[in-house]
Amino acid sequence: TTTRTGNTLAGVAVPYGEFSHVLHDRPRAYRERFTRGAMNPNPETVMLYGHDPSGVPLGRVAAGSLRFQDTPAGLMFELDLPESRADLREALERGDLSGAVSVGFYVETDGDEWQNKTNPAVRTVRSAELVELSIVQQGAYENAAGELKRRNAKHSTKPDRSSKKSLPTLSRTRAS
Repeated sequence: TTTRTGNTLAGVAVPYGEFSHVLHDRPRAYRERFTRGAMNPNPETVMLYGHDPSGVPLGRVAAGSLRFQDTPAGLMFELDLPESRADLREALERGDLSGAVSVGFYVETDGDEWQNKTNPAVRTVRSAELVELSIVQQGAYENAAGELKRRNAKHSTKPDRSSKKSLPTLSRTRAS
């Protein structure tokens, strides 16, 4: 018998150098980008669904269920989805959720720079504390997204006679 375990959502939390869509959470519209190494996760950084802090976090750095790695392309993440969240796994598998993620952060003192002579304005974040990462319907950054990865664990003493061929990986691209 084969049971599915170890469901991991993995991908890019913050793509470095990429401009966000136009944001409207301030009086003036702006686009945002992060420099390499700008985002600093800490042991209390959590993964949420829809930026909603009222529920149980999907993962936490201190618990080891949420991990980050800084790379030249961006801040990468891995989340071990809780077994109790089959709804999220199913929505990701079916494509109801694209895997888009969004960051919740605090800019550190003198950690950003604004160019207000452009329309929209441009904010470059150089240093910020990552408070949370959320699975969302649509994120601010086109390339901030994860894919569900699944490992199979064998729980049988019988030899596996199934085909050893692996299925091709499908990649999704989002329309602009």
